[in-house]
Amino acid sequence: MSYSDISNSPRLDYEKAKEKALRLLEFRSHSERELSDKLKRAGANDEDIEKILAFCRNYGFVNDGEYARKKALDLKNLKKYGKRRIYRELQVRGISKEDIENALSQIEDGEEAEELYPLVQKKLKGDFDSKNTDKCIRYFIYRGYDISDIKRCIERIKADEM
Repeated sequence: MSYSDISNSPRLDYEKAKEKALRLLEFRSHSERELSDKLKRAGANDEDIEKILAFCRNYGFVNDGEYARKKALDLKNLKKYGKRRIYRELQVRGISKEDIENALSQIEDGEEAEELYPLVQKKLKGDFDSKNTDKCIRYFIYRGYDISDIKRCIERIKADEM
């Protein structure tokens, strides 16, 4: 197969691309960029993709602000991610900075620190040697929590168990 064969991959006309978009949205919500990328990979042209996104916006099938809010809550409640990781996850999905900040504003700062305590406690399992605490700190930094909150939780757990 030559390069020219690849560039001649089947193109989706407007109606087929629109059907594909609606089928994708039937299963789960998507950000505009996710939907656009999937349609582009399927062979839709840029002009049709823009028309389809406008159609989806008009009927409320795509709404990045609402998507960001729901996704942020899911990541917080189901995956137990911190604000920093949620921010990165939404950014990767093409959500605007404004929509991300609006979504994150619904997550209380004090609430995040309180939810972190049992997670750190479970991860440490009462083992406070430096290797284990360092591993725990790295784990929760990766998950988007603030290092000072993690260290406070570790100190609090140490104090509670002494």
